[in-house]
Amino acid sequence: MIKNDLERLNEWWFTGKIRKELSPPFKRHVFQRILKSLEERQILLITGLRRIGKTTILYQTIEKLLEKVKPENILYFSFDEAIYNVKEVLEVYEKYFLRKTFEEAGRIYIFFDEIQYAGDWSSIVKSFYDLYPNLKFYISGSSTILLSKEALEKLAGRFFSLEMKPLTFIEYLEMRKIGFKKIKHSPRRLEIYFQDYLRKAGFPEIVDWENEERIREYIRNTVIDRIILRDLPVYFKTRDMLLLENIVKIILSNPGAIININTLSRNLGKSKITVSNYIKFLESSLLIRSLSNYRPSIQASSRKLRKYYPTTTSLIYAYSKEIFEKQYGKIIETYTVNTLNAKYYYRKGRKEIDIILKNKEIIPIEVKEKVQEKDIKKLRKIIKQINANKGIIISSNQKTKIENIEIIPVYLLEKATITNSK
Repeated sequence: MIKNDLERLNEWWFTGKIRKELSPPFKRHVFQRILKSLEERQILLITGLRRIGKTTILYQTIEKLLEKVKPENILYFSFDEAIYNVKEVLEVYEKYFLRKTFEEAGRIYIFFDEIQYAGDWSSIVKSFYDLYPNLKFYISGSSTILLSKEALEKLAGRFFSLEMKPLTFIEYLEMRKIGFKKIKHSPRRLEIYFQDYLRKAGFPEIVDWENEERIREYIRNTVIDRIILRDLPVYFKTRDMLLLENIVKIILSNPGAIININTLSRNLGKSKITVSNYIKFLESSLLIRSLSNYRPSIQASSRKLRKYYPTTTSLIYAYSKEIFEKQYGKIIETYTVNTLNAKYYYRKGRKEIDIILKNKEIIPIEVKEKVQEKDIKKLRKIIKQINANKGIIISSNQKTKIENIEIIPVYLLEKATITNSK
């Protein structure tokens, strides 16, 4: 059986090429980083949400390698397709297809997709990495479980990590063959394309789709349901599917809400530990993300009362078209949080700011669908309170600068020179 799977998944051993359906011409921006890694000794661990293009980028890398590498020296295997032991896959490949020992075969490129399904994968990969310096591993997965403490300890010094983000607005425009440069001076066109992007945000396969129900069904079935019904039960042995669904619904129906675990556990009728663990599992799956409350007085953040967001706006659209259309301010807030890779918000008493970027300087960022004078006054007070030098307001379509406060249209955010938080 494993031989049949290897033959099916590695058709270039027989054809010398990859079908165009598997390796489309458009390349995600991170493709250049992957190409640079071809000559590196270290393993490249690639994580990212389901359906954002991890498998495609592996095939595109293989297609590039086929220009100069013998087809049989490139191995691809998806553990999402069939669950085998990593060692068994490598041994069958060496014996029946490579027909040489790894020591004698020269440079070998090995691509393991969705490897989190394989048991004890990090120990086996470590062993082969140490024994055979000519093996170059690319390993992908739809969960940060790839970067678990156990894996990091076993592979210490042997890997680089790359988190693939959902498809960006700039990439969306490139896929639509529009390009940002063509419309950067047309705010009306930018806003129209941006609103279409928000419905499909993150997923290359549906960029050209128009049928709304088909878009929503795709995201629900291949991303949300797949994570809840298959991934998390396999990774973490979760059994309460209804609890997972309820937590996801709460976050998708009210993105940016501050969640009190004690209150939530009482409302759901579950223990605090169970609810807390299930939220952590969902974060590990890259379906949701959280922000901590920034504490400027002690240069720290509070772990209590975290804010939760989906990792891309189209997840909200898939859950509820009504919420997506009526809460546009929350939609662009979700987009801003993810685009800036935000880690903090600020709340003290009645004063709250959506995002605090913390790097070389502290930058408070507020997201408002329509900016009013009161929003500017509020941000000025926060700037003074947390000893910042400037602030930013992300708006639906307004653009201006008033002293130390800059107002940026949300559709220009990816082109704005804002330092991401760490």
